[in-house]
Amino acid sequence: MISSKLYWKALWCVNAALLFFLLSCAGSGEFYLGVEKDVAERKYLTAISQLRENKSWYGEKSSVLYNLDMGLLHHYAGEYDSSTKYLFFAEREIEDLFTKSISKEILSLALNDNILPYEGEDFEKVLVNVFLALNYAEKEMIDDALVEARKVDLKLREYSRKYEGKNRYKEDAFIRYVAGALYESGGEINNAFISYRKAYETYQLYTTEYRTKAPSFLLDDLVRTATMLQFSEEAEQYRLLGGGPFIPGAKPDGSVILILYSGKGPIKSEVRPTVRVPDSSGTIHTFQIALPKFVPRGNRIDSYLVNLISKNDTLFSYTQLAENITAIAEKALDDRLTLIYLKSGGRALLKFFAAEKMKKEMKKGSDNTLTNILGSLAIDAAIGATEQADLRTWRTLPAEIQLARLNVQPGIYQLRIADVRNSMTIQTDTVRVKSGKTTFVIVNDVR
Repeated sequence: MISSKLYWKALWCVNAALLFFLLSCAGSGEFYLGVEKDVAERKYLTAISQLRENKSWYGEKSSVLYNLDMGLLHHYAGEYDSSTKYLFFAEREIEDLFTKSISKEILSLALNDNILPYEGEDFEKVLVNVFLALNYAEKEMIDDALVEARKVDLKLREYSRKYEGKNRYKEDAFIRYVAGALYESGGEINNAFISYRKAYETYQLYTTEYRTKAPSFLLDDLVRTATMLQFSEEAEQYRLLGGGPFIPGAKPDGSVILILYSGKGPIKSEVRPTVRVPDSSGTIHTFQIALPKFVPRGNRIDSYLVNLISKNDTLFSYTQLAENITAIAEKALDDRLTLIYLKSGGRALLKFFAAEKMKKEMKKGSDNTLTNILGSLAIDAAIGATEQADLRTWRTLPAEIQLARLNVQPGIYQLRIADVRNSMTIQTDTVRVKSGKTTFVIVNDVR
């Protein structure tokens, strides 16, 4: 006969495990599918409304993500002041979370990282400043944009120190390029040349790590700025690498830089590797740990056709990959996976010892084999339910950022961007190009 007391205790453990699992999955964000659908259809204000109405879904522990999502949706909508407000909220909260509560860290060792406030992956913290810089660039606030670009550099240096230089995301080539264009537009040619050169050097690393080559026009920018500075040796060096020759006064003195967001950014899934630990008697005990892994989302478009139309002429170009956010996310998570693995493994070991102790205590109270089996299963279910990977991430991010640059005479142009694969117009705009200035245009195709 099974002890009634032990039976109900086992049943309670099973129910507690299931309840924990259901609570952790509750509101897994069905509304978010609607948000992503609105973004794909460029209904950004509708997506913002949906997010605002479902703010409670994020909860206090994921308020950073709410601000990141709101900031980026406003950015997509062209509401750059509102975007900046939310991104600053997120950055401030991330900084506040830097000094974490020790008690919560200890609790996360007992349960999982989901009980901690989400402070963002390192690459997400960097992208906050990338999008802030682009907000300011769109508003022609060069100095403010450059402040954000410098913050990117400072953050990446700090993360490199944290990983003792073993991380791969040490520099951001895309923001280096944007900084170069901002400096050049502001007349700081020497700083522009330095930024372009750093961008080119970083793209050599990007080629290996993220399958992202330097945009071909970057060599033209290096030749142009080197020539303007009378750095003849450097100008010749980059010309031989493929840059076009530059004759001051003989070419257009304005330009349009198109920044295009393409595809949906990656999301996290859970993987459960098996860990085997011997006890003092030599018996091998097997259990699983839960780890996060980034999963790319498809629909990648290699390039877009860009037409710039004036009364007298039509210029065209194609976008080129400049920032593979999906690849950066995957490698950045891999770089800290050792730390996650050690923490998860240690947590699993603590849970294993706790479970074994509970089973021994249970066996002391009953000699009934069936009762002990049921109790052991209940304990394993309860312990297993608490082991879950932290799958939170900034889901509104694009998969990648593409760039195009067209050097033109000052004037008013019609800009048309088309998806070459589907022969579909993505966006049309009227663009005003000023003498000696760079006009930034942001286009979204996050679907």
